[in-house]
Amino acid sequence: MSNPTLNPTIFRAYDIRGLVDIDLTDAVLHQIGQAAGTLFRQQGGRTLVVGRDVRPSSPRFQAALIEGILATGVDVIDIGDVATPVMYFAVEHLRCDGGLVVSASHNPPQYNGVKLRRSHPTYGSEPLPSESLQQLATLAQQGQFVQGKGSLRQHNIGDAYVQSAAHVLQLPTGARPRIVLDGGNGVAGPLAQRMLTAAGVDVIPLFIEPDGTFPNHHPDPLKAENLHDLIQTVRRTGADLGIGLDGDGDRLGVVDRDGSIIWADRYLIVLAQAALARRKGAVVFDVKCSAVLPDAIRGFGGIPIMWKTGYLNLSNKMRATDAVIGGELSGHTIAPIPGHYYDDGAFAGGLLMQALYQLGSPTAPRTLAELLAPYPVLPSLTEGRIAFAESQKFQVVEYVRRQFAPHYPVIDIDGVRVDFGDGWGLIRASNTEAAITTRFEATTTERVQAIRDMMIGAVEDFRARADYNDHA
Repeated sequence: MSNPTLNPTIFRAYDIRGLVDIDLTDAVLHQIGQAAGTLFRQQGGRTLVVGRDVRPSSPRFQAALIEGILATGVDVIDIGDVATPVMYFAVEHLRCDGGLVVSASHNPPQYNGVKLRRSHPTYGSEPLPSESLQQLATLAQQGQFVQGKGSLRQHNIGDAYVQSAAHVLQLPTGARPRIVLDGGNGVAGPLAQRMLTAAGVDVIPLFIEPDGTFPNHHPDPLKAENLHDLIQTVRRTGADLGIGLDGDGDRLGVVDRDGSIIWADRYLIVLAQAALARRKGAVVFDVKCSAVLPDAIRGFGGIPIMWKTGYLNLSNKMRATDAVIGGELSGHTIAPIPGHYYDDGAFAGGLLMQALYQLGSPTAPRTLAELLAPYPVLPSLTEGRIAFAESQKFQVVEYVRRQFAPHYPVIDIDGVRVDFGDGWGLIRASNTEAAITTRFEATTTERVQAIRDMMIGAVEDFRARADYNDHA
C-alpha cells in the first residue's frame, strides 16, 4: 500500500533529509527502515549496522528505523552514538552488508535524516549509489516490504576505530604536535579526541561534549563565523594546528597556527604534495575548487581531475582513476587507505598533520604557511545560493551555458564553470535543495566582482524570461 503522507523530497541525491516531526516522524523512519531492509534483502544482504548522531530526535528515530529493518528479517547491530565515518568503518570492520546512520550532518537541530552505505567486494564499502537510494524511495512510497523477524544486538565500535585509525596516522617517535580540536558539540568529538591522542597528538579540546542543540556555534566548519572560537584558541595556546568538525564528523575545517583559515582547496594542496611524493597518480577535486589547485598538482607530478560535487561522486571518481587523494571545497576529504577509504574529518586532520612531518622532518615539521607560500590566495566570493524551483534550476544552468559557451571555454561536468582567462565563475544546480549555487574567483577583487555580475546577470535574465512566459 502506498504512503501518500511520505514527502518524496526527503530523498536527496546522496541521503535522506527533512524537518523533524514534519517531513520525518517515527512512522516515516519505521517505513524507511522497512524499505532499507527490503532493498538490502533483495540484494542478498542480511545484516546492517545502525548508528545515530546526538540530535534530540535521533534516539527515537534510530529506534523506529531499527524496528522497521527488523520487521523485514534483516539483523541489526546497534552501534549507538557515532560519527558518520565511524558507521562506515563499522560496515567494513564487522563485515556487514551495509549500514545506516541517523543524522542531518551540519544542518540545524530541527533537521534530521539518514545516510546509507553498502559493502563492496574490492574496497570494503561504498556510498549507497543514487539509483539505489531512489529504489529505496520507491519501496518506501509503495509500501511493499518483505516480512521477517531480524535479531538485534549492540556493539561498541569505538575501540576498534581508534586503534585502526591511530595505527595509520601514527606520528614519528618523539613528535607531539599540539592540535586544537573543535568538535562543535557534534557526535564526533570524543572519539576524534581519543583517536588523535592515540596517534601521538596533544589534543586541546574545544566544545567536545556532544549536545545536539549545538549551544556554542553551528557545527559547520566551512563557514568563517563558526571558526571564531577555534581561531582564538589556536592563537592563545600556540597550537600547531586547529581542526574543526561538522555535526556528523565527515568534513574538516582547518586553522593554521597563526589563526588564519585554510580552506579545503588549499589544504588539499599539502595533502596532494605528500601523497604524490609517495606515489604518482590522479588527484580528484570538485568544480568549486580554486584554479590554483590543479596547477599545484601538476607541479608535484600529479594528474588533476576536476569532477562533480558530492562525496558520492568524489568517492566513485577516485576509485575509477586510482587517485592518490581527493577532496571538495566543502571539506569532504578522502584518502585511499584500506579500512578508511571514506570522508572522515578527524582522520583527514591527522593526515594533514602527518603530511607536515613527511614534508619536513621528524623533529622539524613544515608549517602550512611555508608549504602554501608559493601558491597565491586569489580573490574569490564565498559560495552563494539563489533559490530556484526544482523544475527550473537545471534550466537556468543550461541557459547560462548557452550564453557563455560560444565565447569562453566552459566545463559542464557539473553545472557550468566558465573560464575567462583571468578568472572563472560557476553556476550549478544544488543536489540537496531547490537552489542554484555560485562561486567566483579571479586575479583581482574588481575582476571577480565583474565576473559575478556577468554571470548573475544571465541568471536574472533567465528569471525575467521565465516570469514573462509564466504570465504571458
